[in-house]
Amino acid sequence: MRLTIRLEPELYAVAKSLAKAEDCSLSTAVNRLLHRALAAEPSHPPPTRQTPTTRHGLPISRARRPITAEDVARTEEEENHP
Repeated sequence: MRLTIRLEPELYAVAKSLAKAEDCSLSTAVNRLLHRALAAEPSHPPPTRQTPTTRHGLPISRARRPITAEDVARTEEEENHP
């Protein structure tokens, strides 16, 4: 499969060095490095995403569902006409 990727300079240097040392193409070297990395850790849980607790200094709460414009209008109506 043909694919274009951007490597950080340090990673490119490692792959290029491996390709030279093992007398293979850069693609083969990258494939070997990926296989080695995957073999080193047999289980790969999905990456966890840290949810921020504040944004711009304001607390963020986790609602069970997205708050809609109708929800806001209903709340405003309830506050204005108790």
